[in-house]
Amino acid sequence: MSDEERATNAETQLAGYFAKYEPAMAKLGKALRAKLRARLPGLFEIVYVYENQNALVISYSPTERGYEGLCSIALYPDRVHLCFGQGALLSKSDPNKLLQGQGKTLRHVVLNSAADFDRAEIEALMAAALKLAKLRLDPSAKGAVIIRAEAQKQRARRATKAARPGSARRTEKARR
Repeated sequence: MSDEERATNAETQLAGYFAKYEPAMAKLGKALRAKLRARLPGLFEIVYVYENQNALVISYSPTERGYEGLCSIALYPDRVHLCFGQGALLSKSDPNKLLQGQGKTLRHVVLNSAADFDRAEIEALMAAALKLAKLRLDPSAKGAVIIRAEAQKQRARRATKAARPGSARRTEKARR
């Protein structure tokens, strides 16, 4: 399969994931994706589907590993989050206290419209995230879409296996 065919296939799969959401939510997700692609040229878009949370996540990363992403969009049936991988450190650059979340590293901002992304305080967070990551963007670089959705399904199955009856005894024995 050529690079062009792979790219077309990834775009087709991604369109299918967006199609699972209500039209207004899908439109918002696509609009934010377009804005992030324009704002972060050359970064990889790593796509995850978290079926247990009904979430579509697109991470923008300088590498092919989503967890190294600068930021991501998380599309849910009723909202969209702009997530920052180093959000806890970014909190110092957030005088308006937009960042939400209690995790060790990740923080997010809820975006209700594509126009929200263009607000000065969101741009300030994006600039601070780029500075923190020591990342230089190359407008001529071509990023790629990488679908990791299948890996998420496998993890979910493994988690289900661990929750089968009798597994608690095995887990309890392992802790001793």
